[in-house]
Amino acid sequence: MRRHGLTSAVVTILAVTSCSGSPDGDDASVKPDKSEASSASPAARQSKAPAKTLRQVERDVQFAVAPSKLRMQDQRRGFCIVHGTAPTRNVLGKTEFEAILTLMQNRGWPLDGHAEHSDDATYGKMSLAYLKSGKWKIAMGSAPMPAEVRDAYAPNEGAITVSISWKCNDD
Repeated sequence: MRRHGLTSAVVTILAVTSCSGSPDGDDASVKPDKSEASSASPAARQSKAPAKTLRQVERDVQFAVAPSKLRMQDQRRGFCIVHGTAPTRNVLGKTEFEAILTLMQNRGWPLDGHAEHSDDATYGKMSLAYLKSGKWKIAMGSAPMPAEVRDAYAPNEGAITVSISWKCNDD
């Protein structure tokens, strides 16, 4: 059942993001002070996280998934969630996905829980993790490219998916 949930989350994000656009960022990413980041616990860093804009959050994710090009859908008026996808030449394994999470953590994005990984004959290699900083929440996953969009993303075999959400009443 747990694998089914992981599969559903990653495939749903891939399906939603198959028609995505690319934002033009105009803000630099906010980096926490190095001494503060190294001395504070993840919970303390989360509560003291500097305020970020959506563009800065998107840039943090783009930095972590580089060299894959993250394509984010445009923010829809009244919605407090955006989705994005970054095709990858190969399906990411646990080590590659953990490296992306480490880059995110170095930019002030502690894990909200723990990363889940699956590798079975039916669904292949998949990973899913949740990160949180201030009002922002990120669901990040990696999986094989779904058959429905495989031709559009050829020759890529995998994808990293991202959903960024926040509380609507905080805008």
